[in-house]
Amino acid sequence: MNTVQILGNLTREPEMKATRTGKAVARITVAVSRSYMAQNGEKKELTDFISVIAWGRLAEAVANQLHKGTRVFVEGRYSTRSYEAQDGSRRYVTEVVANMIAKPLDTRQEAQHADFSQFGTVEPEEQPKAKPMEYEMGTIPF
Repeated sequence: MNTVQILGNLTREPEMKATRTGKAVARITVAVSRSYMAQNGEKKELTDFISVIAWGRLAEAVANQLHKGTRVFVEGRYSTRSYEAQDGSRRYVTEVVANMIAKPLDTRQEAQHADFSQFGTVEPEEQPKAKPMEYEMGTIPF
């Protein structure tokens, strides 16, 4: 199975082009950070820069709605292709071909600006108290 899911930030503005047949293609680079503990106990952070390509209507949406710094969730597949460079050497490129790209809600920011008072207040529901199960001796199911 070839499935990739990444969550990160765009490192630059989307690059939009069209193929010779007129099909839209957009390229983005997503910075994905991860943390780990060094042997000395110090917390370290590494960032991977992942190339993502989108085709067709998805490419058009990427070019129109995403900007440098936007947090995105990408689902797609890994793809490796090769080409011949100007010096005659063979070059390989690995990228994610996107099936879906979404802007996740930033719940911290949304919570600061959201005003739902017009809908009333929410009262926590009281959970019914569960009765303990009672068994007769010799009928316990295990």
